[in-house]
Amino acid sequence: MIQGTQPLASGNLASSRRTITGVLGQLALAGLDDAQRLAVVRQIGLPTAAIEDPEFPISLGQELQALSLMLSHLEQTQRSVAGFAIETFNRIGINHYGVLGLAMQHAPTILEAIAFFLHHPELSWGHSRIVVRSEASALRLDFDMDVPAVHAHQAEALRSYCIPRDLVSVFRLIADLIGATPEPIGVTLPFATPPAPFDAQAWLPCPVTFDAPTATLDYPLELAHSAPIHASPGVFKRYATLTRQFSRVLADDASLTEQVTRLLWAYTPPPNREEVAAMLAMSARTLARKLEAEGTSFNSLLRKVHQERACNFLRHTKLPVSVIAERMGYSEPAAFTRAFQSWTGLPPTRWRAAERGRS
Repeated sequence: MIQGTQPLASGNLASSRRTITGVLGQLALAGLDDAQRLAVVRQIGLPTAAIEDPEFPISLGQELQALSLMLSHLEQTQRSVAGFAIETFNRIGINHYGVLGLAMQHAPTILEAIAFFLHHPELSWGHSRIVVRSEASALRLDFDMDVPAVHAHQAEALRSYCIPRDLVSVFRLIADLIGATPEPIGVTLPFATPPAPFDAQAWLPCPVTFDAPTATLDYPLELAHSAPIHASPGVFKRYATLTRQFSRVLADDASLTEQVTRLLWAYTPPPNREEVAAMLAMSARTLARKLEAEGTSFNSLLRKVHQERACNFLRHTKLPVSVIAERMGYSEPAAFTRAFQSWTGLPPTRWRAAERGRS
């Protein structure tokens, strides 16, 4: 039986549907000129015309491929990937998010603004899974990233760029929502400290700890129910409607299998069958019938997400197995161990040791 305390908000920014705007912006920020950006667009299988159309749709796989090419460029310039992400995205404000940013600025509370952001990943340029929790006297945002197997050879580079980028982007969003205060309590990142002259505290006004087990951003707990400086429920409702309409346009061609998989990835622990059906405005029976018509089932999709998420936790974090089990919604570490061994043939600790032996 999978159980677990529900987070205050949760979402996965790695939407499989978004526009090319974010990719082109990141390529430009990394210093690629017009010719280099065009070359990247062509290499990831898009037409030349895409570079002139900011609303041109792009898949998650194409975006990760473009970012991999960008990171190769950064390595050639000997720039720290994490340092570049922190410095650059501290400058990207809420107005860069278009109608999504407008909706967030008018949300009734900061927590509602964050939740709304997490529910519309198609309109961001993020790739992290974010979970918002209440931890003692702190409002904690946990960041992690699930790198698809096809990009495994670039997994560490992508994580060391995308996770700090997304963390700093959320920090800047919150700063724009509330003004200069309150400052974060602290930040942790599971990456090596970027070499001098980089100074993390020049960009993040709080203690920053590198080589940590996980990526976290902590604020005083009272922030959750604070109101943005432009809070206006009526205006929020108007822009929220526009945001949902735009988001649906980007998701129109997604199969039901893909929609269900997105929802399972977006929440930690993932929602159950009835909750997913409700999110998709159908009954659980209809959901089962339509998935069967696409050659799959809810349990099959859930099992696949659980297995890949567990492998990501074990491969890319230093978290104990007991903590991973709790984060995945298992009531007992032993139940998680049995499930993991049924998927891979090895218990979690032996699987992790074998993976580290290969690296």
